[in-house]
Amino acid sequence: MFGREKQTAKYGSRVTVIDLGTSKFTCLIGEWVDGAMPLPAESSGVYKGQGIRDFHGKPLGASLRIVGFGHQRARGMKAGVLVDLDAAEEAVRDVVSQAEKMAGMRVENVVVAVSCGRLQSMNFTTSVQLDGNSVKQGHIDEVMVAGRDYAAENGRAVLHLMPLGYTLDEASGVADPTNMIGDLLELDLHAVTADVSPLKNIALLLERCHLRAARVMASSYASALAVVDQSEVELGTTVIDIGGGTTKLALFANGYFVHSDAIAIGGDLVSFEIAQALNCPLQEAERIKVLYGSAFGAGAEREGERDKPISYSIVGDGHVSEGQISSAQLSDIIRPRVQHILSLVMERLNKSGFGAHSGQRLILTGGGSQLNGLTEFASEIFGKPVRIGAPPALEGLPTEMMGPAFSSSIGLYEALQVYDLADDFSMKAPRGAHGGSYWSRMGLWLKESF
Repeated sequence: MFGREKQTAKYGSRVTVIDLGTSKFTCLIGEWVDGAMPLPAESSGVYKGQGIRDFHGKPLGASLRIVGFGHQRARGMKAGVLVDLDAAEEAVRDVVSQAEKMAGMRVENVVVAVSCGRLQSMNFTTSVQLDGNSVKQGHIDEVMVAGRDYAAENGRAVLHLMPLGYTLDEASGVADPTNMIGDLLELDLHAVTADVSPLKNIALLLERCHLRAARVMASSYASALAVVDQSEVELGTTVIDIGGGTTKLALFANGYFVHSDAIAIGGDLVSFEIAQALNCPLQEAERIKVLYGSAFGAGAEREGERDKPISYSIVGDGHVSEGQISSAQLSDIIRPRVQHILSLVMERLNKSGFGAHSGQRLILTGGGSQLNGLTEFASEIFGKPVRIGAPPALEGLPTEMMGPAFSSSIGLYEALQVYDLADDFSMKAPRGAHGGSYWSRMGLWLKESF
């Protein structure tokens, strides 16, 4: 089942990550080299391919080398949710086996990215009375436990729990209140939660593959960390990860990760629309989309290819025939579906209250972001600069796995470097009694959550 083990990796240690997407499963085995990997509590840093650095650009001493990898088309998943356990088990076993053979090791514990469970993001404040006393670690633990309990209401599982800042009495922006004196300590928190049942099914899937999730993360958060830089985090940026069956978004403001969401449609919607309009197989529709599709009709006009015919195969009545469509006609099929996806993202942002604070820039990533003309189209809809975000190149990773389609997989390694207090406080424990061994807290968490 799900634990919340800290990644206590050091020089030469290996961490395995698995991304369970709708369109593909990916497994990476990474080895930390050239120094010790910092523990999450030591720094909030983002790895950008040149060694781990904190948000001020200071090197933290470790770099990552991929020693094993595997990926293949996903099976048994629909819109990020497990729907066929047997098919998904076979696919997970295959990708893990590929990575294991390359790395020459057997994998047991993994860090896994998920987009299931109706991910929800919430920001709130918890507090503790000090009555004129100095702040001790127990006070900080108390506000964290209170925050975790609040986020876990209604049976939700806490995936991420992140501090946004302390306020001591009326002094906000306190970096570390320990030993300071006051009457009221407040802590602003951001939590990402999920329904427990879909996570239990993912846990079951992993158990059947003889794997254990040492850490579970929202894929929206992982992919976002893989493609943002520090200036974008500070100024405010929205990252949209367009996968096959889901579209995830993550928002950064004032140096913090402040919002996340997921929508149960993605790039497959465009392929289905093409297949239906052209009466062709879905695989053929995907090929047409990738090779000739455009979300921005003017692009075809500029290139003088508006009326260029595109040939495709039609299968019916037991035989194969050929059809043709122009680039302009194909764009007319694609554009409404893309607009629908982006409009839903904008609607979710507005409902979250962050629509007006969604940052100065928009970053598109994920396999669906590679559609021709999408950046121009998205810029037109959102009214801000848009760029395609690709993860950093990692030593040992083949070129075909360095594009936006693998942002969430690579971003899992980056997410391990960010101080996420869910590591310590997402396990169930009585309020104010968070002590005890890892396994005692683990038992309580399993009993109350699953």
